[in-house]
Amino acid sequence: AALPAAFRWNKAVMALYARLTAAGKAHNAALIACARKLLIYAITVVQRGTPWTEKLLGV
Repeated sequence: AALPAAFRWNKAVMALYARLTAAGKAHNAALIACARKLLIYAITVVQRGTPWTEKLLGV
């Protein structure tokens, strides 16, 4: 459920998906890579204990 929202609002996830599909990755493989990236973002936010911002995550 978070993936469609991430594609709409998260520039880094949109760029990752576009880069992967342009490189020839299958749609499903690109989606899994984007989901993994979102999980990494969530873990980073929890570990730092701060709200998510684009600058902190290097976007």
